[in-house]
Amino acid sequence: MKSSRHRHYHRVRTLPNALSAARMVLALVAAVLFLLNGPRLLPVLICVFASLLDILDGWLARRRGEVTRLGEHLDPLADKILVTVIFLALVWFLRDGWIALLVALLLLREWGITWLRQLVQQRHGFTLPADRLGKWKMLSESLSGNVFLFWLSRLPAELAPGQAFTTILVAALAVTLLLSYAGAARMLIRASRRAGSTAP
Repeated sequence: MKSSRHRHYHRVRTLPNALSAARMVLALVAAVLFLLNGPRLLPVLICVFASLLDILDGWLARRRGEVTRLGEHLDPLADKILVTVIFLALVWFLRDGWIALLVALLLLREWGITWLRQLVQQRHGFTLPADRLGKWKMLSESLSGNVFLFWLSRLPAELAPGQAFTTILVAALAVTLLLSYAGAARMLIRASRRAGSTAP
């Protein structure tokens, strides 16, 4: 008898996939609201809700045995779009050089890993799911980004963020970067070993 994962692997219409697609739509809606209205509470709450959906769709995929080929690509893509919106919003509102540099390094890693996953899939025929460190990295990104956007949305419009805000944000971004690049290094090692083991 085939496993549940094998049965559903090539399905497209699953609840976890729908939630991943919803996260992408929510991230884009939040981006438009940020551009139109600035750091207001509504787009921040949309980002928080989309981040919670990330936890839910992964849990449902495992619980329902609906880990699919599409989901293995759609879920990390939704993560990258949401993270990009959250951190570019912070850069846009704060206009701080150090924050812009750290966010650029963070997004370079995020989209670089996305490209690596696609390359490995095309050349070697296997996927690179996130490991435990990658999940901690995503949690760190979501938590730090959403907390600071929420903090920013609660400041009076006439009051600029103080030095304490910027210092704490830079420290949080530094920790997130360490987790991100450590996870990327582990993923490169995994990809290299697995590619070597499947080589003819």
